[in-house]
Amino acid sequence: MRRCFRYEYVVKTSFVFISAFIIILSIGFVQRTVPFLAFPLFLVFIALVIFYSRITIQRYHDLGFSSWQAFARAKFRIQSGLFTKDGEPGINEYDGAINYQKLFKGRHRIDIHNDILKINGEVYSYEKFLGKYSIRVSNHAKMNIFTEYLQKNYTAKENRMFRTGPINKVFEIPEDDFDLFINKNNFIVVINSLYMEIKDLKVFIRKENFKYTIILGKYNNDITKESLSAYNFPGVSFEDEGYIYYKKINKNDLLMWAKYVA
Repeated sequence: MRRCFRYEYVVKTSFVFISAFIIILSIGFVQRTVPFLAFPLFLVFIALVIFYSRITIQRYHDLGFSSWQAFARAKFRIQSGLFTKDGEPGINEYDGAINYQKLFKGRHRIDIHNDILKINGEVYSYEKFLGKYSIRVSNHAKMNIFTEYLQKNYTAKENRMFRTGPINKVFEIPEDDFDLFINKNNFIVVINSLYMEIKDLKVFIRKENFKYTIILGKYNNDITKESLSAYNFPGVSFEDEGYIYYKKINKNDLLMWAKYVA
C-alpha cells in the first residue's frame, strides 16, 4: 500500500462522506418507492467504507505508521493529524514509484535488487562476485531480448538448487559486458523498484496529491547546481536536509521532460 498525502486524503474523504450521505438518503427513499434498488445502493455504501479504510491506512503510512499501528489507532479513535499534519519528509518505507516503463514508452526495463533482476517483468536470480554476474535462468524461461543475448554470447552451466528441484542454466557475465548490454539496448535502469538511473543521477518519481513529484536523494547522488540545470527538471523546486524535490508536475510536463532526458 502506498502513501496517501494530506491534500489527497482531504479530497478523497470529502468525496466519501458526501457520497455516503447521498446514498443513505437514497436508500431511505427507494425502500418506499423502488425497494429492489436498496440492495445495490447498500453494496455501493460498503464499497465506500472499504475505500475509506484503504485511504486511511495509506494516510497513516504517509505519517510513518505501519498498518497494525493504523488499526490500533483507529480502534482507540486516535485520529489526530490525519487532516492537519504533513507526512514524513523525503521517501519513507511505504513509498511507491510510478511505472517508469510507461513513462518511457518503447524501452526495456531492468529492475536490479540485491539478489534478483527483473527484466520486462521476468525475474532472474543472480550473484555478483569478483566483477562477474552469475545469472540463473530456468529451462522454462521465456525467450526475450535478455535470454537470447545470453544464449548467443555465453556458455551455460547446468545447476540444480535442490536435489529434486528444477535444473537451471547459469550464465557468467563480466560486469563490463552486462553494463554494455544495458546501455546498447537503451534499458531503463531501476534500483530496488524505487530509483531510476538517468545518466549520473538516481531519481525517484511518485504520484503525490494528484500530480507528480521528482525526488533526488542527497545521500545517493553527487549533486551540483550545474548538473541539476542540465536535466531541466519541471515543477516547483525546494530542498531540505536530505532531499531535493520538484513538485506539482502535470502529466504532460512529466512526459515532455521524459522525452528531453531520453
